[in-house]
Amino acid sequence: MTEITASIGLGVVSSGRVIPAPRRRAHGMATSADGTQIAWYRYGGGERAILFVPTWNIVDARVVGHQVTALEAHATVVTYDPRGAGASERPKRGYDFPFHAADALAVLEATGIEQVALVTASRGVNAAVLLTADDPKRFDRLAVVAPYMQLEAEPAPPNPEWLEALRTDWPGFIVPFMHRVFTEPDSADVIAEMIAIGLEATPEVVVTQELELDWERPAGLLGTVACPTLVVHGENDAVPVSLAEGIVAALPNARLELIPAGGHRPDIRTPERVNPLLLDFLLDA
Repeated sequence: MTEITASIGLGVVSSGRVIPAPRRRAHGMATSADGTQIAWYRYGGGERAILFVPTWNIVDARVVGHQVTALEAHATVVTYDPRGAGASERPKRGYDFPFHAADALAVLEATGIEQVALVTASRGVNAAVLLTADDPKRFDRLAVVAPYMQLEAEPAPPNPEWLEALRTDWPGFIVPFMHRVFTEPDSADVIAEMIAIGLEATPEVVVTQELELDWERPAGLLGTVACPTLVVHGENDAVPVSLAEGIVAALPNARLELIPAGGHRPDIRTPERVNPLLLDFLLDA
């Protein structure tokens, strides 16, 4: 069993692996529109295809292991590391949502997949909205866990002091952040594993992304997402349920499922609650 160990000073303890690591059937590199190399992984072999669109660049494709394990017996499942994380290339710039959408298209081209359902979480919904709005016939379903968007007309720019803190004390951000993500009782092991993954991220990538992001365009396109959409949100998520409700209200064909006592990533912390919702939604003919 893989061991995850970090220093006691970071508030992390040694722990066995919590997120499963399913065996890949294929993997490779896709070349995105700007030349960035994106690492992709394919599982299963069913007729239905499902693409996991990554969330923030502080984690990689490993975090959806529970969902891949549940889905691979029924579908062809493709994941990929976001630019700036995991085995994907870390360019100096190019982290706005359209670049992430272009990465998804490059992965689909590399894997030979045309029709596909999308699954994402948190701020990954912004890239997913761009994809479904630009090519509605290609993406037949969208499932989102804990969506995070900025719906206000003029989102505030990032705080320069916060950006500098990311550069100078990355553990000081990652450790408390993961504790805020997983607020459910008895979450120490998953928090430790997620901190270990987060500590592998590149702070400058996150800072660059924060400076590049245009939050307004994805929010403005919610009303154009024609495909059926499932939104799953934890009742105790620090991202308020009211935001999820606002996103669902703006989508033409969406429904909201709340996870009682769930935190920000119930798909990782309590997959036994989230996976049945995803399987029913994604595999229903």
